[in-house]
Amino acid sequence: MLRATKSDGAHNQVKTQPRSNAFVALAAVLLAGALSQTALAGALLNESGQAILADAFGVATGPEALTVDWSVLENSSGIYTYTYTILNPAGDLILNDAGVPTSTPEIVDAFSIGFNTTLPGAYVPGSQTGGSAEQNNGIDGLFWSFAAVNPGAGSPALSFQSYLAPGLGNANAQDGNPPSPWSTIPAGQQLPVPEPVPDSSSTLVLLTGCLLMLLLLRSRSLSARFGWKTATDTDVPGSGMFSNPAVR
Repeated sequence: MLRATKSDGAHNQVKTQPRSNAFVALAAVLLAGALSQTALAGALLNESGQAILADAFGVATGPEALTVDWSVLENSSGIYTYTYTILNPAGDLILNDAGVPTSTPEIVDAFSIGFNTTLPGAYVPGSQTGGSAEQNNGIDGLFWSFAAVNPGAGSPALSFQSYLAPGLGNANAQDGNPPSPWSTIPAGQQLPVPEPVPDSSSTLVLLTGCLLMLLLLRSRSLSARFGWKTATDTDVPGSGMFSNPAVR
């Protein structure tokens, strides 16, 4: 007599549903992240702040440390203007070789920012301004020299333009005497610099992958609910909801 075995599809569905829900949630998060990056690309950036350059002895507080006011402004053409102003605190004194302050006021007259200017879009040629002299050092970044800034005063606004949005990079300021040079390394703070971004094709690949994952999981969910076969299901006797009728 031919008799069909009872399918345990409901049991299998209960077992597979939590896993399917987890994968669906993961795919949704990835998709939302990719879409949010695309949406944020439409907002113009306008940010500013301060950073500390520690002195040659690693001191990042008090009159021996320098402060850098910075800003990054994006225009409607997608060009970012980076600007830095170096502030020499009142009371900054030249230090002797042991790090002890002397009675001579300390000046600052040079500044450099580290990033690779040779990367596509990293630096708009001819856009570096503000110094009495400027220099493009390629993979090492940009350099400005300017008239000596005495304690309690600030440098001119040192600027350049880029097609790349900001990340963080290292900087230093200089004079010929300690506590120079002042730097972000090891005790100072990094400043905004142009940072390469992933190719837009990678975002497209991520979006495509997320959509395919959602479609696949949706298909498996429907298969589990209604007992449909998919291309990956095999006809193995007794294998659950997709089992063949048993012959007895």
